[in-house]
Amino acid sequence: MLKIDDLFNILNEIAPIDLSYKCIEKGDYDNSGIIIRSHENVEKILFSLDLSLAAIAKAKRLGCDTIVTHHPAIYYPVKSLSEKDMVTAPIVKAAENKLNVISMHLNLDVADNGIDASLCKGLGGEKYRILDRLTEKDGYGREFSLTPVTLSEFVNKIKKEFKTNRVTVYGNRKSVIDKAASFCGGGASYAEKAVNEGKTDAKVIITSDMPHHVIKELVENGKSVIIMTHYSAENYGFNLFSERAGNKLKLKAETFVFNDKRFM
Repeated sequence: MLKIDDLFNILNEIAPIDLSYKCIEKGDYDNSGIIIRSHENVEKILFSLDLSLAAIAKAKRLGCDTIVTHHPAIYYPVKSLSEKDMVTAPIVKAAENKLNVISMHLNLDVADNGIDASLCKGLGGEKYRILDRLTEKDGYGREFSLTPVTLSEFVNKIKKEFKTNRVTVYGNRKSVIDKAASFCGGGASYAEKAVNEGKTDAKVIITSDMPHHVIKELVENGKSVIIMTHYSAENYGFNLFSERAGNKLKLKAETFVFNDKRFM
């Protein structure tokens, strides 16, 4: 019988928790690991980018006893729990339904073949340079070359590869780009820093959740900016992580994946 600590150790082989600690040492905040330990034995696992009420309902329908998320089920400390509070309601529901919850966040973002690297590869960057390096293979932000393509054509490829129409573009769609830099999730501050410090001369920056003042700064700096939804930019790599984990868990536990179409 697979134990929850055994499951965490297997996930740790793909995205070492030490990487999260390295991010924290650099000033980032995280809360990865076993978030809810309701029981020890694990038989059916649901992989979901978020711990949401919808994910919990899916886990119940499938008979899952454990949920593995990317975004931490509990991120910042909470002072109270309530079913009426949509921040803490999923925590209450998961505990009520005796679900284990494991979250793999910054460690999975920065890991070799993790979510940031998967975003880059999905955008066409099979060969890339890590802009904020933690180890030889791990880090955040990737710069990569492209076969020259118009911004408009590049955006259409993104929509097709990531199965989303929710893409916002700033820049001349007829301009030709041959180098890009991508930052998974809310990478606005990292993108801004990389450009301002001359770490990248990419013509287009791809990320999510970028504030207007940063977009303005980058556009006035001659960059095109592509804003993907946080979910589509990260769920792409999380699905690949789920597949790798599922391969490691064969004969040990059943695995399922929940893709929340509300945010695709």
